[in-house]
Amino acid sequence: MMNWLRRKRNRAEHEAEPQPIQPDEGEALREAAREAQELRLELAEREETLARLRAELAEARLESNARAENVLGDAEARWLTDLAAPVAQLLTQAHLVHVARQPVRTADVLAVASRLIVALQDHGLEIVGAVGNTTTYDPECHETLDESVELAPGDTVTMRFVGLAHRGQTIHRAGVERSDSSRGEVTT
Repeated sequence: MMNWLRRKRNRAEHEAEPQPIQPDEGEALREAAREAQELRLELAEREETLARLRAELAEARLESNARAENVLGDAEARWLTDLAAPVAQLLTQAHLVHVARQPVRTADVLAVASRLIVALQDHGLEIVGAVGNTTTYDPECHETLDESVELAPGDTVTMRFVGLAHRGQTIHRAGVERSDSSRGEVTT
């Protein structure tokens, strides 16, 4: 039994000793180290490229925002320029009436109002309906002028105030009243 234990112990010691590296294994380790170094260099290059691209993207966003502000500023300037003359005339008419106590003809005020409306339409304002027309009630486009009257979608109504839209979206609902039931004819 003692011999058996000695043999077991000798085998365990022999197996625990590091085996010398064979020449082929050394070359394989050097090759693996070279590959690892190449991969580290490639990773560093990619990280540098990613950082550069992120910086370029941030710069492009800043330039894009600046261009958008210029375009919006130009559009706003055109819009205000188109409205400037009619607004100045309207303010002059208000001064004549309220301060100078001079009469202003209704036709003159309406002419200025028409110029304002045309300028606004040139910039996308849409007039929806016409005063006096009858149509079917749509709560998305119309609001009742008499809150005591309940209107259901599809009821016949008369427009008392036009609606306004911009790019197809309602920005002010038309003011409507229930139509006389004797009419029943829609004249949108």
